[in-house]
Amino acid sequence: MNEILTIAGLISIVLAVLYFVKKIYDFIDLQKVTRKDIYENYDIYENYDIYKAAQKFALGTPVDEIREILTNSYELDDNQVEETMLLALPHRHDTDGGYLAFIKAVNRVLEQEVYS
Repeated sequence: MNEILTIAGLISIVLAVLYFVKKIYDFIDLQKVTRKDIYENYDIYENYDIYKAAQKFALGTPVDEIREILTNSYELDDNQVEETMLLALPHRHDTDGGYLAFIKAVNRVLEQEVYS
């Protein structure tokens, strides 16, 4: 009788270990998929130079420095940079320094809601 209980105990321990190992592998696979989705879906569409320019805009950085940041951006050409600045400059004295207006101006120039 003791042998049967010992074997049953060993089998249940092995099954529990196998279950936890499977859960660990599932978690690792989920992390890989999540990272892959983040890099594929967000980094392609969002250019963090735009956020950097918006932040500097809100802090009152001279317009020439902001234009330089936007010109180095892969997303905007020179005409779009000028249009963005024309749309955003009147809102520079808003309570948030014009940050939100700058982001909206970029979205309007790009004709899609990329930035929020």
